[in-house]
Amino acid sequence: MTNICIDQNSGNILIKTDNLVVKSLLEVKRTVAKYVFWKKTYSNVEEVVKIYEEKRATKDKSGHYNFSVKRGFTCYLLNVLKPYITQDEADLLLSLVFSEEKREIPFKNLLDIQNEDILYLLKYKFGLFSCYTGYGKTEVISTLANYALSIGKKVLLVTPGSKARDELVKRCKERFNLDPSDNLKFIITSGFMNRLDYKDPKKRQDIIQELKTFDWVLSDEVEYCINPAGEFIFSNCTNATNLYGFSGTADKKSGKILSFGNGLDETIVNNLELVKYFGPSLVYRMPLDKIVNYIKIKTSTLDNISFSSSDMGSDNNVYMTVMNKIWTDPGVSNLIVKLAYKYPMMFIPVNNLAEIIMGWINNYFIGKFRILLVCAEGYIYYDINGNKTKLSLTEACDYIKNGVVDIIPSTSSGYRALDLPNLKYVFSLQGNNAGVFLQYVGRIRAKEMNIISLEPEKSKRIPVYTKGCVERDKMIQEYYKYSIINNITINENNI
Repeated sequence: MTNICIDQNSGNILIKTDNLVVKSLLEVKRTVAKYVFWKKTYSNVEEVVKIYEEKRATKDKSGHYNFSVKRGFTCYLLNVLKPYITQDEADLLLSLVFSEEKREIPFKNLLDIQNEDILYLLKYKFGLFSCYTGYGKTEVISTLANYALSIGKKVLLVTPGSKARDELVKRCKERFNLDPSDNLKFIITSGFMNRLDYKDPKKRQDIIQELKTFDWVLSDEVEYCINPAGEFIFSNCTNATNLYGFSGTADKKSGKILSFGNGLDETIVNNLELVKYFGPSLVYRMPLDKIVNYIKIKTSTLDNISFSSSDMGSDNNVYMTVMNKIWTDPGVSNLIVKLAYKYPMMFIPVNNLAEIIMGWINNYFIGKFRILLVCAEGYIYYDINGNKTKLSLTEACDYIKNGVVDIIPSTSSGYRALDLPNLKYVFSLQGNNAGVFLQYVGRIRAKEMNIISLEPEKSKRIPVYTKGCVERDKMIQEYYKYSIINNITINENNI
């Protein structure tokens, strides 16, 4: 016997069953490489991944298992449990999926392709909206927020950090004259659990009660909101009828579509916490009409860098050691200066402010370039003489539009959800997964984009760096496979 109902407090799907087949459908076994402390090495270990919330599957006194499953798995349950549930129970699950309010009228401010996607999304109560960078995701989210407000809904917009929030606040204001209000709230997950009101038990209850009042939840860069703070927020939005997650790379490891077509496959399992709140990808758009110039600079500066056994020692963070040694090398740094002259307003993403970026600025850039630094502090502008000015996002964009920025170094604060106008060149030096690499490359919104990287002149293999280059090559070839990719090799002497 298998029964299904909905928990009115949490919104979770409750499954009661004495059927071991049903139990097996809620779990999947896989083999993963894990560090085994007593062996002091990585070993292949078999683990059971569960889509239910309980830590252990135990029988009650009547011999039944009781499971609680988040509604993001509703479509999966509809498919695999069909032989074991009644039609009324199947209809109950369907009621969690399809929206009662369907819109067929296109939005005037959206492109045809955006309208096609957003009207399809609105047929469902939850889902992931994955689209290539430059698609106009911020415009879509702000349009949905405005639409929800227009039909009397209370809206929560969730982003991982302040840069993504600033973009949404700016777009909502510019496009629809919307300001944050009682019915339109913006929350960032970064630092959320360090807030004084969260740490105070009484005030935390006030936060929970407010989260219960939201009707729609829209999350940008949603894969980076899946953390303890994000899970606290999403778990407590128990009365929200509509939850939509947006991203360029919802699967931040490889950028693949999240689908139940192959059951609980590796891609779903790798994104289990994301899927349980937002379900599978309803919209998945890959770039179709880009011209990607993948420019590889052959340079002897990389051949000249040597690494000692102590650099590779277990006491070091090998990745950081190698990256710092490469990007603080005088020969490499001077080559970057040459590249910046050849490729104006080059975007350089590197997540090391203190040693790498500030080393470039202080030792190589000041006196040569006008610099816009994007970091956790905000948008810092250095004039040609090194005088600093802190800018707002709007001011930073205006500086770029007015042609008074020559180079844009950025920490991870600027990798995602940041729309910098007129960008044509990005210098690729790190990032082995889609959530980093494809996101920062996507800061280029133009149809023709230029991705620049360095390679050793003698095809020397460099620890960490060479592997990263190979992974980034694969991602470019896969993600932009429906676009035009021009592979270009240039010797440093020709720059």
